[in-house]
Amino acid sequence: MDDKYRIKKVGDGWDFLPKQERDRKRKYENLTNKIKRREKKIERMKIQLKKEKEELREWKGEMRKGFNEMVKYHKTLTPTFSTSISKNPKNKQKDNLSGNFKTRGNRSWTITVRVVGKRKPIYLGTMEKVGEMIDYIEGKSEFWSKKRVDTNYEHELQTIKKIEELVYPLIKRDLIKCLESEGSLEPFMNSTVKGMDYLNELYLNSEFYEEPKVIEKKESKGFFLGYLPNGKPIYGKKKSKKEKGNEEGK
Repeated sequence: MDDKYRIKKVGDGWDFLPKQERDRKRKYENLTNKIKRREKKIERMKIQLKKEKEELREWKGEMRKGFNEMVKYHKTLTPTFSTSISKNPKNKQKDNLSGNFKTRGNRSWTITVRVVGKRKPIYLGTMEKVGEMIDYIEGKSEFWSKKRVDTNYEHELQTIKKIEELVYPLIKRDLIKCLESEGSLEPFMNSTVKGMDYLNELYLNSEFYEEPKVIEKKESKGFFLGYLPNGKPIYGKKKSKKEKGNEEGK
């Protein structure tokens, strides 16, 4: 700040002035001191700002380099997923040369994983079975299993979205595990992956999971021998070879 704005003391100073004038002078002096301190602060900030700009330019250079590396990584290593449904009904076709019948077509869902230039289809299950499993997972009664995804495009899109929500995270989890343990995704891409296992896992961990009911096997009454005088049927059991042998030895 230019010193021309500073007021110098005259004679014995400002003591001879009235209190009101002294207060005004003190306020003025405080203001000039504040301005001087702020100017020094701004000079320091200018120096710091220059350093910050230089550092920012360096960071942007590193960012551009890193971006190019990330784009390359994304294109070569990041997996992509897609879900499709085969809408052809299952049927048998006869091979004219061999005379044997071959089964072709199946209304079924398939998830395709693409990574490192490879394509891996993962068979999820038939249209009915996948819908049934999603019902189990969400605790619904014949909601998804009744959707005709083969004839209703809206139902198809709804089911694809649900499969993406449920199954994709599990596939990504397994890809990450493979990458961490093997250092590559090749083992996963070359392995056999059963899509239905993902749905079974989801149901097992669902709040709606129910233990399978154990059906008790009724003990056989044996073979029919005839009737008692009162009309009650008589059943007998076949003797084992050991029992027959013991009887013959007596």
